[in-house]
Amino acid sequence: MEGPVMQFITKLVYSVWLNILWFICCLPVFTVGASTTALFYVSLKIAKNEEGNLTKSFFHSFKENFRQATIIWLILFGVGIVLGIDAYVFYHMRFESVLWALGTAVFVVALAAYGIIWMYIFPLQARFDNTIRAMFKNSLMIGMRFLLCTVLMALIYFIMAVVVIRVFTPAIIFGEGLCALLCSYLLSNILLLCEEKTEEGRGGISPAQETLKSGERKWSLKDVHGREKIGYIWEYYKLPIVAAGIFLYVAGYMIYGSATHKDTILYTALVNVSAGEAFAEELSIGFLDYTGADAGKEEVGLYKELYLVEEPEAMNHEYAYASNTKIVAAIAGNTMDVVLMDQRAFDIFSNRGYLCNMEQLLTQKAPDLYEELWSCLVSNKVILEDNSVDVQLDPSVSYMAVTDEYPMAVDVSHSALMEKEGLNGTLYLGIISNSPRVDMAITYLQYLTETYSQ
Repeated sequence: MEGPVMQFITKLVYSVWLNILWFICCLPVFTVGASTTALFYVSLKIAKNEEGNLTKSFFHSFKENFRQATIIWLILFGVGIVLGIDAYVFYHMRFESVLWALGTAVFVVALAAYGIIWMYIFPLQARFDNTIRAMFKNSLMIGMRFLLCTVLMALIYFIMAVVVIRVFTPAIIFGEGLCALLCSYLLSNILLLCEEKTEEGRGGISPAQETLKSGERKWSLKDVHGREKIGYIWEYYKLPIVAAGIFLYVAGYMIYGSATHKDTILYTALVNVSAGEAFAEELSIGFLDYTGADAGKEEVGLYKELYLVEEPEAMNHEYAYASNTKIVAAIAGNTMDVVLMDQRAFDIFSNRGYLCNMEQLLTQKAPDLYEELWSCLVSNKVILEDNSVDVQLDPSVSYMAVTDEYPMAVDVSHSALMEKEGLNGTLYLGIISNSPRVDMAITYLQYLTETYSQ
């Protein structure tokens, strides 16, 4: 019964019971602080093999620390809401300006400090009597001082979250109870050191008396030189240095991203069409030169190496499936405007209703261009409604579909640009029906078809 295996199992069971108590006492929500404090109060006792009656000790701490722990929790909850709103704003407004970049860097540092306080403040509340302000300050300073412990505690919570969410959901029965117990083993010696310092402070031992007692002179930065000075600075200022490094890295990254960010004026896709480097430059940089756009601030987004087929038995079907997923996502996200494709891809795009009515679009937006290209317009069918699902469920059902047909693409095979590239077969250009950059797409069509071979 005293063997290590039984002790391990016993403490594992303790963590489950504590997790249940913690969860029940957290249900009113405003009691989360008191419940977490009580959890660590008992967990720290278990780490020192002084657990006694778990339930009695839990509710003793819950009652004793209720007022102050609740205030701490409400403060943390309010700050968490503010940080959550900031995170949402910074995520959706990223790369807008240098000010946002610096703000994001500050936010990352603040979020790290918030996480450190979260991990340390309730264990400190469980072991020490102090003011709320001092609890917050000490939590941050201890977390900064014992950086390795802080990282290990964060890792424990992260692993538990991944296991519960992604691997084995029933592991939630251990949840916070096991995390608190493991963290208590890490914190045990740290809190013991804090207790010794607290006792020294209560005894009224001044720094001078402490020096006499130890027989050594207290060091300062002036007393060390060379490598020792570097070690001294790192030992006492490691977290501020790390925080400053994170701040500078994030700020530099955001400033660089803001400075090098380019606005995409058009998204073009090549489907079942291979393009060399020279052809890709003609489709992107060449169009920027044609429109007089600033290549340093604007760009053409070019999707290359997309392969699309519908036959499951076709070669590279897995690659086609990945390409199809990318195409669907791009169209849904309004990041695909123009498609250059072969006959097979043209049929698929048309049937799915991805392409707009080119005749209607050009007559409304660019009648002169329509007069020039009307003979090159190519019609295809769009499936408006069918019973394909019923056919899959019951092969005896006959396939039926409601279709429509209209011009969906322009045959650009004989344009000077395409013949210069030496592409084989027929090449079609279509404009995606939900494109928010229709005017630019028409300009792109004009660029590619401006000169036709006679």
